[in-house]
Amino acid sequence: MKMMKFLSFALISSSVHANGMVRDIEAKQTQRRTEDGANDYFEYDLSSFSIRFEKCQFVKSYDDEFAQDADYDSVLAMKHFVFYKMCPTDECQSCDGVHGEYVADINDYLEKVVEVEQAQFENMCENCNEKCNNDGDYCSGCGKICYNWQNLENNGYVDASNYIECQQLEKDGDDDGGEEMYIGPMCDSQKGIAIGLFSDENCLEPISDVDVESVLGYKLSYHVLSSVMKEENGDQTCLSCLEGNDNDEDDEDQVNEICEDVYAASAKCESPYGLENGLVNQNREGGDYENQVENEFMSCTFINSLKWNS
Repeated sequence: MKMMKFLSFALISSSVHANGMVRDIEAKQTQRRTEDGANDYFEYDLSSFSIRFEKCQFVKSYDDEFAQDADYDSVLAMKHFVFYKMCPTDECQSCDGVHGEYVADINDYLEKVVEVEQAQFENMCENCNEKCNNDGDYCSGCGKICYNWQNLENNGYVDASNYIECQQLEKDGDDDGGEEMYIGPMCDSQKGIAIGLFSDENCLEPISDVDVESVLGYKLSYHVLSSVMKEENGDQTCLSCLEGNDNDEDDEDQVNEICEDVYAASAKCESPYGLENGLVNQNREGGDYENQVENEFMSCTFINSLKWNS
């Protein structure tokens, strides 16, 4: 029992350190890229890799705001993290060779990834509409998907990706009573990431006894949100880091913006898996990003705890 308490405390501590390392690394990389100016480049050649979502896991960890606010019953907040891998693109489905493992705050991960996925889906529908119009035929594949998407509300649905940022739920004009509720992303054992209700403005205290769809008055469509996790056939979604012709053309590297941003916003575990292209190995001798390099063991410990749900 004492050992279990010690391990629980260690995992809480590592989550706090992981949060700190994520913010520190992101700030330093942003500063460096700003100082480099318009001709900046991403330092780590991840162009042959892809992001592969693994799981979403919540952790109860100490929160300063909870500790200082008498309205909270506990100093522990429910924080949600995304565990993902950087895998060689041509081995992404297996990803059993050289790779890196990472953890990011759920809000940071979704902010970077969903925006790109939404844009790609909209482009697909535009191309689909043009093709259908040119052929003069009804497209039963993409045409049906895009038609349903464009008529979500008419069919009683709302896009779940509208709520990837924590936000207060608007009440009806005649509803002056009741507790305030907030809506945002959370880890879900079935969907991976789901939209839920919370009692606080940071979406750290979930409300488990109220159905989110009944409050919204609409069913949630997870088409875009689920596509950042798994394909329709059940395969893991692999988001390529190779820069395309229409992506981030102002810089001189071959890594697209989504991978630059997600990688910068993550705690990293790379050395145990042989990844030589990333931050940890490239900066171990140079002494840059000392906090990340010196604390890679802490990052790996925390990531492993999320992997095994311990």
